[in-house]
Amino acid sequence: MRHPLACLVLLTALPACAQGAESHWYLDVHRFSPSLTGHFNDVSGGNPIDVDLQNDLALNKSKTKIGFGLAYEGPRFGLELSRDEQDYAGQNTISRAIIINNQTYSANTLVTSSVKATNNNLIWTIRAFRWPQFWLGVDLGVRATQLEIDASGIEPFTGITADANYKTTLPIPQIGASLGFTGFNGRLVGRGSYHLLGYKGASYSHTAGDLRFFPISWLGIMVFADDEHTRVPKGSVNTNTDATLDRNGTGVGLVARF
Repeated sequence: MRHPLACLVLLTALPACAQGAESHWYLDVHRFSPSLTGHFNDVSGGNPIDVDLQNDLALNKSKTKIGFGLAYEGPRFGLELSRDEQDYAGQNTISRAIIINNQTYSANTLVTSSVKATNNNLIWTIRAFRWPQFWLGVDLGVRATQLEIDASGIEPFTGITADANYKTTLPIPQIGASLGFTGFNGRLVGRGSYHLLGYKGASYSHTAGDLRFFPISWLGIMVFADDEHTRVPKGSVNTNTDATLDRNGTGVGLVARF
């Protein structure tokens, strides 16, 4: 079972410790270092690309910057803003020809690469059903993932170094269900969500959950998990694009409540 799904199960298994919720603002700083895999294939436009992040570039986690979040949780609705950034790096002698922004690297080329991934979220939650201990709601919003791929390769026969850069932004609407609770006289706060989209064979799913514990009424720690999958088969969104993107991992942070 993936970490976000385990977190959702945990959220639904704690009715005995739940208490009534109040309105609060939350400001957090966090560290999130997810895995990143996927491939992009679209050689029809002005920025052609055909590359697999893992099989071709052999990407690994390199550096995680501190992310931040701002959220409001009230009895009728909630609002969440967040941002996080990660850097990935790889070096691999590729076994096939790849294309990055109109630059072709032939097989047996040693390619050194880096990828910067930035994620921005805006979620509005309507708390449609409310109880003293729990709430169930509907999420509406957008999640934008920005990817920047830099690559440098030395051709094995000519010795010429070729550089390439590719940038793309994937804005994806967020529509789905969420749930939450507050327990132990407000010291424990939990939330989980599941978002799902489908269109002509393309699909997107996003599962998330977090727990926040406040040993001090205004300052606490948070642990969270996130699991995201994007599938765009050729012929779905358009006749040329074939892409996948998977991000999943866990994170920790400090959160202030006021």
